[in-house]
Amino acid sequence: MSAYTFWLAHALTNQGHTVRVATNANEVEPTFAQLHYGGDAGRLENGSVSGRLRVYQTSSLAPSSFIPFAQPYVTKLFGLSLSIVEQDHCDVIFGWYFEPYGFTAALVGQATGVPFVIRHAGSDIGRLAQHPELKAAYAWALENAAGLIVTNEREFENRFGLVDRPRIRPTFPRLPDVFSSADAALDMGELLEAADSWFSAAGLPSHVLQAVQRMNAKAFTGKVFTIGTYGKVGVTKGSFDLIQALSKIAEAGEEFSFLTLSCGRAETIAAYYEVIATSPALAERSWILPPIAPWRVPSFLRRCNAVCFLERNFPITFHGPQIPREVLSSGACLVCSGEVARKPFYGGHLVDDRNTVIIDDPKDHNSLAVRLRALITDADRAWSIGHQGQRLVEFWDEELPDFDVAAANLATEIERTLVSSRN
Repeated sequence: MSAYTFWLAHALTNQGHTVRVATNANEVEPTFAQLHYGGDAGRLENGSVSGRLRVYQTSSLAPSSFIPFAQPYVTKLFGLSLSIVEQDHCDVIFGWYFEPYGFTAALVGQATGVPFVIRHAGSDIGRLAQHPELKAAYAWALENAAGLIVTNEREFENRFGLVDRPRIRPTFPRLPDVFSSADAALDMGELLEAADSWFSAAGLPSHVLQAVQRMNAKAFTGKVFTIGTYGKVGVTKGSFDLIQALSKIAEAGEEFSFLTLSCGRAETIAAYYEVIATSPALAERSWILPPIAPWRVPSFLRRCNAVCFLERNFPITFHGPQIPREVLSSGACLVCSGEVARKPFYGGHLVDDRNTVIIDDPKDHNSLAVRLRALITDADRAWSIGHQGQRLVEFWDEELPDFDVAAANLATEIERTLVSSRN
């Protein structure tokens, strides 16, 4: 959702709209923060028509400023957004995610009289809306919105009943152009040099930090088969299943490289890194990378021969991950769980050993190791599967508009909704 919002914001400015972003992204937990290096920091606003996109950040409040203490994100975002709306005379306010952005959008809209639109994510419906106080607050916000972007009407209705507010139907776009460009693969030397500051600020236990630094101190040649993974780390993400299987392959003496570009809760990330480090054979073949900006992800994928996404037993059953689609677009061989392959968007399109490698149960580490080893020892076969996956995405994208068209359609939908609400 965050990456989608970034691409959409730039596309809206290409359509002549002015976009102002209020965010608390600079206050995110260190192990979720993207590493910005090189020219990344300026990319947030650059690349759009000059002056039409501007990003405003909240500032931190000293701990123990009130009791019980928590960073007052809603209040800070409310104050920040209020000043932006009054300064720039905004015509509409968007809230992406209920917490805290959608609810803040509702407060600012009510305070200023500017119409607001809310879009939910899977976690909003599947987790947060089950909390009684949060649900009551969200219901109020939804009922006062000028329009709603609802991606799963059945689940939405299960949580909130029939909310009689106009629906705005966004156009599903093809992947951004950076995923289909022929840019160079990720410069591992540059990233590893910049990454040390990220790991030092992540709050990892000292022995874990030292283990990560040892793994990253060796040169990456890219001369052997490279397996990658990226995104949030977790048990239901299949992260620990993957490293158990890779440990078996490494301890059997097979040569390969493992690149893990990951984020997550501090305790989960620390445990994940530690498990990798406790297998000397796997540690010798591994490089630990921090999360990077969305425009750098395609260059990471170009570094890999195969990329694993083994989400299983995920608690939000209607979650629709986009990572498999990104992997397929790169030409790397996608290794995904049976659960992911059966998701509505992918179901029926992903075929085992043809355009992807499907692992029915990632918890079966022996079988997973066998499938991965077969790719490592037959790079031509992995390339062929990845090539067919890439052709599949090209086929999908032929029927989909680019982000500029999707942004124009969204703006038209919003204008139609606002005009209708005034009549």
